[in-house]
Amino acid sequence: MQIIYPVMGFLNRIPFTISRLNSMVISFIRVVILGLMLVNPGPDTDWKIRRDVDGVMVSTRKVAGSPFEEFRAEMNIPNTSLTKVLDVIMDVKSYPQNFPNCGGAKVLEQKSKYHDIHYLIISTPWPVANRDAIYEANTTFSSNGKYARISLVPLGNYIAVDPKYIRVYNGSGFWELQEADDHVVKVVYQFHADPGGEIPGWIANSVIVINPYKTLESLRNIVTGKQN
Repeated sequence: MQIIYPVMGFLNRIPFTISRLNSMVISFIRVVILGLMLVNPGPDTDWKIRRDVDGVMVSTRKVAGSPFEEFRAEMNIPNTSLTKVLDVIMDVKSYPQNFPNCGGAKVLEQKSKYHDIHYLIISTPWPVANRDAIYEANTTFSSNGKYARISLVPLGNYIAVDPKYIRVYNGSGFWELQEADDHVVKVVYQFHADPGGEIPGWIANSVIVINPYKTLESLRNIVTGKQN
């Protein structure tokens, strides 16, 4: 009996010991994961804010394998609706009047109201040659209609190359619209592109901020009636 009781006591302590060990292991794993998150906080934390003026914020980040940075522009538009903002973004024929550096725009194929393939001429300052590009813009909506995402995919070979311009073949991006209950629409415009030709990355990156900033500023002015 003196032998049995110590053994039974040891056996009775085994579940507690294993449970405590499991708890210690889980706690250790949590600490390790937290440490990794602090060292490598994730894909969206490497954005660098380059301009934050009058409610429009533009950030950029490096893209692996490319000398050209990606931009992300954000703003909120009060007292409006998602569809009102979306209608302006999808009004391709008005791009030259509405948005900066657009020397021409036309729809090549209208697949549905919010899905098209369109052609753009991008005006650039001398001595850089003007660019042209073809994009498929396809909009998807959330089930409640309060969120929309417009994906932008280049289709450089969709039509023949015009020798007057340098064709943009590579790049992609999107618009995101989120309407809140108080009728504030959050707008996100994110894009990465290779402009082609002989433009060095450092030159393109030095001017990557102003165009998306002016684009969102113009979009807000149109939606709110401050721009004709």
